Amino acid sequence: MKRISLLWLLLVSLHSVAQWSTSSPIPYFPSDSASQWQQRWHAPHSALKATVLALTLPGAGQAYNHKYWKMPIVYAGLGTCVYFIARNTREYRYYKNEYIKAADTDPNTISEYSAAQLQPVMETYRRWMDISYFSLIGVYALQALDANVDAHLFKFDISKDLSFYWTPLPAFSQPTKGLTFGLQF
Repeated sequence: MKRISLLWLLLVSLHSVAQWSTSSPIPYFPSDSASQWQQRWHAPHSALKATVLALTLPGAGQAYNHKYWKMPIVYAGLGTCVYFIARNTREYRYYKNEYIKAADTDPNTISEYSAAQLQPVMETYRRWMDISYFSLIGVYALQALDANVDAHLFKFDISKDLSFYWTPLPAFSQPTKGLTFGLQF
């Protein structure tokens, strides 16, 4: 354990700086960074703009990329997640209240089931509720990633000239078995 601690301390100390030189200050943000962002934002078809639009309003990045057919898929995915979040939350709260009724010692509260029967059902709905929330986050992130990738590939040339061929590879030093693939553009 001591060796690991000393190794970590050595690695951290190699990257530490006591003070900055006043003769040549290192700016945190280069002066032309704002112009680079503006150029990326105002490009003819900007991946940055598509991503920001998709993160602001789900489906807007797909509309910016002229992939209108993807917008209903995005909203169907988000709507499905919201539906299951609402349903699983409602069921979880119902079974949690029933569990509380069954577990307390008050004779005025009566439950149809015992606490031992209700606890696994309550935990199952809690787990499904958590999965529904993570699914919503995943669909939201996936549509933003799709908008970004689509914007990067917006001007990708798909021509009839693409071909796929295969040729044997001659071995110069010694005979070997193998197969090579080549793409011709």
